[in-house]
Amino acid sequence: MMSNDFKNNTILGPINSWMFKMLSGYMDYLFGKSKRELFKNHPEKVVEIGPGAGANMRYLAKGTKLIAIEPNIHMHKNLKKSAKKYGITLEIKTIVGESIDLPDNSVDFVACTLVMCSVSDPAKCIAQIKRILKPSGVFVFVEHVKARKNTLLELIQNATHKPWHWFFEGCNTNRDTKSLLESAGFSSLVLEEYNSYSPFIPIIPQIRGRAMK
Repeated sequence: MMSNDFKNNTILGPINSWMFKMLSGYMDYLFGKSKRELFKNHPEKVVEIGPGAGANMRYLAKGTKLIAIEPNIHMHKNLKKSAKKYGITLEIKTIVGESIDLPDNSVDFVACTLVMCSVSDPAKCIAQIKRILKPSGVFVFVEHVKARKNTLLELIQNATHKPWHWFFEGCNTNRDTKSLLESAGFSSLVLEEYNSYSPFIPIIPQIRGRAMK
């Protein structure tokens, strides 16, 4: 998932789709334990914002219906391949997370992982997620976030922001997604801050958790 400026990039789109597919195993190594816990006991229908090449399908039960909000058309081929591999019933919506065309109070479970960094308006996207959730519906997330002030990580994030933003189709290295979630008005928010050490240094500071409408 990315901003409107990048969603149909004919050069970077295919490159990133291929890269995300190739990195799927490594991303499972980095995030698999957290994601398995967050996706545990999910309902039969799941909405995912920005599923990319389908890395999260491995955490879904076979037969799950996945409504994929994925504006990057270059991801769709790999999304379909992943759905076939994991036995997922897939519906792709080529729309952005800020304008989800699902009814109010219509879904029980929404997932979003490493996506809020790249949407054009994350506050609006979170509001849309909250809108479509049923009362007591659950939103699960894993996101990289802005580093603490006056740290080496903050310096690296700021220094690499422009090239990172360009290459990864609108990804922001220093977005304060934690504050956006805290101010979104969910009835319950369980959020953990941590560092996920990897060669991708700008995205080491992360959060994970679940929110309930």
